[in-house]
Amino acid sequence: MDNASLANLAVSAVVLVWLLVRQLTERPLKEKSRIGLILVVVGAVETLSYLRHHPLSGHDAAMLLVSLLIGVGLAAVRAFTVRLSGRGGQVMRQGTWLTGLLWIVSIGQHFLIDATVSAGLGSVSVLLYFGVVLLAQQQVLTARTRGGVLAH
Repeated sequence: MDNASLANLAVSAVVLVWLLVRQLTERPLKEKSRIGLILVVVGAVETLSYLRHHPLSGHDAAMLLVSLLIGVGLAAVRAFTVRLSGRGGQVMRQGTWLTGLLWIVSIGQHFLIDATVSAGLGSVSVLLYFGVVLLAQQQVLTARTRGGVLAH
């Protein structure tokens, strides 16, 4: 494994731990996720930079898309494991142990694509993956609050 791959894995681990802590800590639910957008932009830049030097085959593109689609599906499921409650006119959110487990499963399935695609594509695209699935989870959580689903 080269230094760039190790650096990507280290950054991915830090982001995953940070996301898990934020997911499992009670905090206000916001309609929009700036961090999700930031991760998508940074991840897209990293992925495109990688693709300038490593041509993307049809198989690689398909597997990356499959991983993103599975990730979005898991994000939708994960959003239903998050407890929502009202406090002082504000919607609060807090993930459960199942939320954390689904995050780990989600990132694990994304890294499995490395076994079937150009070396390094999974680790290079992980920030893009985090951003996409975080935004998908946020959309489902926001939809749940509009549907009036709050714990009492």
